[in-house]
Amino acid sequence: MKRLQDKVAVITGAGSGIGKETALLFLEHGAKIVLADINQDTLEETFEIIKQKKLDSDACISLTDVSLESNIKTMIDQAVDHFGGLNILFNNAGIGGAVGPITHIDADEWDKSFQILLKSVFLGSKYAARIMKKNSSGGSIINTASIAGMGGGSGPLAYSAAKAGVINFCKNAAIELGEFKIRVNAISPGTINTPLLATAIEDSKLEQPIKDFGMPIDIAYSALFLASDESRFITGINLCVDGGLTLDNSGLMVDAAEHYAKMGIERVVGMNMGSTGIESIITDLQDDD
Repeated sequence: MKRLQDKVAVITGAGSGIGKETALLFLEHGAKIVLADINQDTLEETFEIIKQKKLDSDACISLTDVSLESNIKTMIDQAVDHFGGLNILFNNAGIGGAVGPITHIDADEWDKSFQILLKSVFLGSKYAARIMKKNSSGGSIINTASIAGMGGGSGPLAYSAAKAGVINFCKNAAIELGEFKIRVNAISPGTINTPLLATAIEDSKLEQPIKDFGMPIDIAYSALFLASDESRFITGINLCVDGGLTLDNSGLMVDAAEHYAKMGIERVVGMNMGSTGIESIITDLQDDD
């Protein structure tokens, strides 16, 4: 049974990791997909896989910088122009963002982090809701948050603050859009083996109840449930998919610090651009000036 038959979805960050696996899964379940990403190389690689599966008639790509409102509007318009509407939006694109001590984080890098991690969720929801309001069945907006947004110790400062904003955004947007049957939910991954988290979890001890790394497909199946009619009465929730990591106080930050220490970097500062194709710059903080 195809759980998303004839539904139209937009997925950001679809070039790799969670977005890629979700796009492939949604297509297998009958959806028509706009795959959006800033990284043209990985986006085209994903689309080539779709061609090999002979599902390319139900998919198109959109080179999108999610920090730019004009790009977001074009991305949503593409779904309407190409497939005739919009039922599902998965705001998934992200970066590691600004890293370093609070005394040394660059303000422009902080702003850029929030543009990609939080502002993009607002912009995507803004334009998606305009279309979904016209649907008698409403729609589903799914936003990738993180366990880092649920408390202290599981992510860099800027990333954690932005992801906390995503979780709260979902709650308030769910209240506002509920009358239109538009559901807004978050998924908070734990240690998922993606390009973004690869360096942080490489040496992880997995101090969690399920002693295994999560995989992108684990988040994709969660997104499939929230996108489908099976979750028609669920809105405003934060679905934590973390192998039980948040059941105690252990997090990723200690493991990440140990990883960088092995590289000779004791205190990091800079900007982690994840899998965008844009170079990350992480350097050793030499002093407290």
